[in-house]
Amino acid sequence: MRSAMQIGCGVYEHVVRGHRYLYLWHYETAAGRRTQVKEYLGPADAEEVRAEAIRRVDAYFRRAAADLQRLRKVTLAEIARGR
Repeated sequence: MRSAMQIGCGVYEHVVRGHRYLYLWHYETAAGRRTQVKEYLGPADAEEVRAEAIRRVDAYFRRAAADLQRLRKVTLAEIARGR
């Protein structure tokens, strides 16, 4: 039996000395375990930083959807074969 997938991604703002900064968080597999990764993107008010955040979150969820679809097909095939 397969373990549950841990899917998640988003952004958050962190204030340092009165300046707002944007960070991306997401889950990755490392050494066979799912871990949460946090990445600095840049100043929260920068239009290009927010555009990059949108691009990266969208890419993450597209990959997650494709991975979930593959897992669905494999799981259903295993059930049909009686495994």
